[in-house]
This record gives sequence, C-alpha cells and structure tokens, in this order.
Amino acid sequence: MGFFDKIIKGISTRVSDPDPLHKVTEADHQSAVIKERPDLCENIQDVPQKQNVRRDGARDIAFNGWQICNVEERDPKHKDKTHIGEDRRLGYLKLFKTKNDKFVCQRMWLVDDEEKHYKATTVDDIIGIKDFFGNDSLALAMMMMLDRISKNW
Repeated sequence: MGFFDKIIKGISTRVSDPDPLHKVTEADHQSAVIKERPDLCENIQDVPQKQNVRRDGARDIAFNGWQICNVEERDPKHKDKTHIGEDRRLGYLKLFKTKNDKFVCQRMWLVDDEEKHYKATTVDDIIGIKDFFGNDSLALAMMMMLDRISKNW
C-alpha cells in the first residue's frame, strides 16, 4: 500500500468527532427551562443608569434608563463549562425603559458554545415590544413579567 492509499484509507475510516461546540438544536429549545431574572432588573423609581445594549451589524444602543425585564432559557441537560454546575444558557430577552419613555428590546441566542448573536432595537410602545420579541415561549414569559411589573408604575 502506497503513501497516498494510506492517507485515503485514514480519511475514509476516521470516525467523525461529535460536535465539539455543542450546536444548539430545536430540541434544546423545546426542553429548555425558562427563568425570570428579576435580580438583574432595576426599579424605575431609582436614578436612571447608563445602559449599553449590544447588537450585531450596527452600533450598540447607548442610553440612560433601566433594565426592567430579563428572561432566559437554559438547557438543563448541558452543563456550562464556564460556570461549573450551571445549565447552559441558550438565549435571553432583555427589555429596557429609557428615561424618555421609549423601550429598548434585546434578544440574544446561542448558536454553539462559542458563537452568540445579538439583535436589538428601540420601540415606542407595547405593540413594538410584541413585534420585536414575537410569540415564542420565551417572549410569552417576557410579556408575563412585563405585565406583572408594569402594575407598579
């Protein structure tokens, strides 16, 4: 057997490695646990803070205001390598209120263990919030949290 034949045989018989970056699948989203994170939110009665909301393909959105809602989905079957004992966060939704009574919406979703995507925009009202977040289970959890906290305004 020649050198070239050995290379071809090695390539054809090599067992492919499982996905080392753990790509997020639709099944991961379906089995995810959705958690509200009120501990990361601020009271709009407090002094507005400088906020910087990341987004892909455009400048970040910078403003003074409050993070008022935060919900995330976690994959309980996959432990996060960076935070020992924690489930891998698949994505999150954040909603901010500006001191000028506008809203900044942000969605982050995980592609695999190394790649994240960020989408964000500024909207005027609840209709804009619903249009941005859509109606998946994570968005519905966000709207329920918003409904509950907005009663205190």
